[in-house]
Amino acid sequence: MAGTLNLQIVTPEREIYNGSIESVKLLGMDGSFGVLRGHAPLFAGLEAGTLEFTDLDGAAHTMAIGGGFFKVENDVAMVLADSAEDAGAIDVERARQAESRAQSRLAGQLDEIEMQRERAESSLKRARARLRSAGQ
Repeated sequence: MAGTLNLQIVTPEREIYNGSIESVKLLGMDGSFGVLRGHAPLFAGLEAGTLEFTDLDGAAHTMAIGGGFFKVENDVAMVLADSAEDAGAIDVERARQAESRAQSRLAGQLDEIEMQRERAESSLKRARARLRSAGQ
């Protein structure tokens, strides 16, 4: 559609969304940023966090993403996400349990290898992103 920004959100498993939008807001490696129609070409790494976009009807949509990459060029935006969940589909209790497990692992990891610590930190970021996306 002319005069709009097209957004495609893809995970390794499937395409999550593909449609025209007004704007998108994401969490990049250096902080949050937003994109509107006419944005300059951009390629950015994404942190685990919340992705928000507004469709052409003005409806706001929120998703939790597990990190990945974002590209925009010629009013076509693409999110290649490690994982993506619509806020309404998030099992809040499961996300709270994952957050608690990750915090426990981090608290008890003082003598274990750094790779396990990074995995636990990544798990904690994803769980918190899911809870934020679900409005918790």
